[in-house]
Amino acid sequence: MIPIWFGYALLTAIVYAAIALLAKVVSGTEIDDPITLTIYSCVPFYAVYVAAGVLLEPTAISESAVSNPTPLSAVFTAIGFGVVSTVGYGIYYWGLVSGDVSRFVPALAIETIFVLVLGFVLLEESFPAGVYMGVLLVVFGALFISYEHESGSLRGTVGPSTIVVAAVAAGAFAVLNTGMKVLTTEFGTLEILFWISVGGLASVVALAPFREGDRVRPAVHSSNLLSSRPSKGTTVLVAGGLLNAVALLTFVRALETGPVSLATAITKLDVLLVFVGSLTLSKLTPELLAEQFDPFTLVQKGVASVVILAGCVLIQFGSG
Repeated sequence: MIPIWFGYALLTAIVYAAIALLAKVVSGTEIDDPITLTIYSCVPFYAVYVAAGVLLEPTAISESAVSNPTPLSAVFTAIGFGVVSTVGYGIYYWGLVSGDVSRFVPALAIETIFVLVLGFVLLEESFPAGVYMGVLLVVFGALFISYEHESGSLRGTVGPSTIVVAAVAAGAFAVLNTGMKVLTTEFGTLEILFWISVGGLASVVALAPFREGDRVRPAVHSSNLLSSRPSKGTTVLVAGGLLNAVALLTFVRALETGPVSLATAITKLDVLLVFVGSLTLSKLTPELLAEQFDPFTLVQKGVASVVILAGCVLIQFGSG
């Protein structure tokens, strides 16, 4: 029988893949500033959980904010993780803007190694040998799919910029994911998401003045502001942000009943879904998304995705 945490992690992977494809379509056409992408995509899901917390859990939230030192320190910790969340998403969108989504997103599977280490050190998580083999397959597949080759040659390298940016983003997300697992011992799901969103909103506000062109953009009269309509790209990003609200909810639910190391590894199934999605979009609607899919690359990405899938299966059966 498939455990509940596995199902929630799988659902999270599906939502993550949809978000990645939406963000890449927009970042390659209308918006190519990582900070702007971060603002439009993060504000919606932060706002959802701030509003949900105030409306649905006002008593629990007010008590945790003024009660004994342990919950109060946990509140500040959660707010700090909200800042880490914004930093992670900012670097994530930087990577999406500068590279192929089907290469950058898989490289983020490096996060699995970081979470495995943090889970062992902070939460004393340990697993059978088969589970570790599955995690290694996930990471190997992610690195292999990020391998770039010269046209007509088998020689190539994993782009250093792709790996470095992915590693930094993966480190931030690993801290966030492990932190949310720790917070499940102090708060309920909605409380965790509320306090993280408070920190996230505050950091987005601090980041907003640095978005491209903000300091030289002419003033907008209120009448023009009211009459203007959001662009298609902005609408897509907001939709992606709302989808991220769903992903955060399902992932925290996975953390409540399962280990953070394995739940994070299962979310890397989004690599397979992104591969299929980017291939489909490139063939059917190249005006939206055009990515390299020569025969070598097609086989490479297909094999790597299957390796990642095999790793997830090993994790499932190995963890019992």
